[in-house]
Amino acid sequence: MHEKFDAVVIGGGISGLITTQILSQAGYRVLLAEKEASLGGTNGSFQNARGDTFDFGYHTIDYNRSPFTTRYFARMLKDKFHLLSLRRGIALQGHTLPYNAPISEWPKALADKISASEFHDSLNGPPTRDAIEKIYGSYLMRVAFDEILPSYPSLAWQRKKGKPESDLMDSVYPWFFPQTSPKAVDGPEWVKFHQKVRNQGEHLVMYPNEGGFGAFIAGIYDHIDHSNVKVVKGFASLDVALDQKDQRVSSIVIDGNSYSATRYFWCAPLVIMGRLLGMEFPVAHPQMLCLGSYAFENELPFRFHEILIGEKDVPINRISFPGAIAGKKNDLLQIEFAYPVGDMNVTAEAWRADCLKYVRERGLIPENAEPVDYKYFGAVKGFISNYDPRQMVADFQARLLPSTNITYPYVGLEADNINRIVPSVFKQVYQAIADESAI
Repeated sequence: MHEKFDAVVIGGGISGLITTQILSQAGYRVLLAEKEASLGGTNGSFQNARGDTFDFGYHTIDYNRSPFTTRYFARMLKDKFHLLSLRRGIALQGHTLPYNAPISEWPKALADKISASEFHDSLNGPPTRDAIEKIYGSYLMRVAFDEILPSYPSLAWQRKKGKPESDLMDSVYPWFFPQTSPKAVDGPEWVKFHQKVRNQGEHLVMYPNEGGFGAFIAGIYDHIDHSNVKVVKGFASLDVALDQKDQRVSSIVIDGNSYSATRYFWCAPLVIMGRLLGMEFPVAHPQMLCLGSYAFENELPFRFHEILIGEKDVPINRISFPGAIAGKKNDLLQIEFAYPVGDMNVTAEAWRADCLKYVRERGLIPENAEPVDYKYFGAVKGFISNYDPRQMVADFQARLLPSTNITYPYVGLEADNINRIVPSVFKQVYQAIADESAI
C-alpha cells in the first residue's frame, strides 16, 4: 500500500503535535507518525488507582516567559488554567530552606560557616571555582562543586569524562546559592529569565485546572483538524528513503506500508536524523529517568511546591507536591531522579523505601505516614555527553543543505523549555508554508 500526503510529520511529541495542528488547520493533508502507542512523548499525565493525577515530563509553564507561549497555552486549555506563585525550596547538608533566601534566613548551622552577610554577584562568565569563591566564599564554593554537583549522577559522569566543571553548573548555580543584590545578566534566554525571577522574588507559573499537564497535550490534539490527518502510532519499524547528497526524503515505510509527501517535518530525536544524513554526533550516553509518585490519606505539611536536592548519596534530584501545584488537596508527593544508564540500578521498591526515609527525616511527611498508593516510572530519557550539546546542534545546522525537503520545527539535543519550543515550531512550520514550493 502507498499513500500520498501533503506533509509527513515524524514524531508525535509536543513539537510534532503542534506541527500537525498548524498544517491541518491550514488545509494540508498530513500523516503523523509516532512509534509509541500514545502521543505527547514523555510529557503527559497519568492517574493512579485512586484517581489522583501525576505528571511526567513538563510540570508547569513559566508565565509570560514567552508571551506567545502563554497565549497559546491558554487557548489550548480554553482558559481553564490557574496561575501559581511557585514556592521552591532547596535541600543542603540536612537542611531544607527557601530558594533564593537571603543568608539571614538560612539555618544557623549553615549561615555560621559563611562570613559574608550579603552578596553582590557580578559573575557574567563561566561559574568556575575561583569565580564562585570570589563572590560567595570558600565554603559555598566547596559545597557547590564537591557536594551538590556530584549529587547529580549525570553531571558527575560528565565531569569524570573530562567535561569542564563550569560547563556543568547550570543545575547548581545560582539555584543553591543565597539571594544577591539585583543584577542584569547577559547570555542565553534561560540565564536571563531565571535571574529576572531571582531579582523580582516571584516565579509565576501556569497549570491546567483539571487533568494535569496532560490536559495541555490533549488540548493541542483536540485543536487538530482530524479530517485532514491520518495518525499512525505504535509501530514496530520506520524506514526513511533519504538521499544524503541532496538531503531529500522520497518516502517513508512504516511496518511495510509506504507513504510520501512533498515535505517532511522531523520531530523525532535529532541523533536519528544525524545518522541518516551521515552526520555522526559525538559519543553520547543514555540517561535513565525515575519518577516515584506517592499518594497519602491525609494532607502533608505544606511549605513548598517543589524542592531541589543537592545532597550527595541521596538518590533524589527533585521533590514536588502535585496536589499543591494543582491547587487541590496537598496529599501527593512525586520524587525525581536521573542517572547514566549502567552506572547504577534503581529498583522500584528499594528506591521507594529510600525516598520515604529521606522525606520523613526532613519532615516533609509525618513520621508515621504511609502511602496508600505508589507508582514507579522508569524510562530512558535523553542522553549525556562530554561535548557541548549547543555546539553539536550548531554543527548539525551548519551541514544542512538548501535542497533538503526536511523541516526541523525544533532543533535541540537536551531537555529544553517549552517557552522556546512552541515559538520555534510556529516559526519554522509557517516559514515552510510560506514557501509555496515546500508543500
